[in-house]
Amino acid sequence: MLTESELFFLAQYGLSKEDVFDGRRHSQAGARAAAKAAGKILVLGSPCQAYGHRLRTRPGHCAQCDPKKIAYQQRYVEPGYIYIAGSLAGRVMKIGSCVDVPQREHQLRVEAYGGQRDWVIIFHTPRTANAARVEHNARAKLAYYRVSRPYYKDGFQQHAGELLRCSFSDALRALTEVAGEMPRKDTYRSSDCWQYEFANESDAREEDS
Repeated sequence: MLTESELFFLAQYGLSKEDVFDGRRHSQAGARAAAKAAGKILVLGSPCQAYGHRLRTRPGHCAQCDPKKIAYQQRYVEPGYIYIAGSLAGRVMKIGSCVDVPQREHQLRVEAYGGQRDWVIIFHTPRTANAARVEHNARAKLAYYRVSRPYYKDGFQQHAGELLRCSFSDALRALTEVAGEMPRKDTYRSSDCWQYEFANESDAREEDS
């Protein structure tokens, strides 16, 4: 099924033939759905126009032409913790995912993500499958509250596009709708969550426009 060069390519990224779904007899949409259901990272599909590569990501991109897509795909299905962080100074929330909660909280502060250095992770789930996917879907439910603010990283201006002008309860409700009710065991909830019940934030878009 796979050539020696394709197997060599997979090995370079810690993958094997077991991570590839044979989608050659499927439509692109059908192969994507079947690969997702089977938990496969890549799809063996039609050759790309540039070099004739057959290994593709589930969305259909050539994995061999752009290997960075593999890292993104792997992150999307890896287990991790989904967290809710808040900044009292900026009156903003953030839903994210990570593999190390204390390290992520430290990173948010050191980077001054969104221009704030007082980030606190006030809630996180137990270790969860497909953490990045859950994060993405929960944040999508709060699209109305999404704002972007500049900050500097490594001397360059960046834009924090994952900020939410909403309350902790709003963020937790969205996360629960996606992930379901979470067992109390291994679920962390700070006793200071009440401080992040920001009021009158429903006009966030107008205020930040």
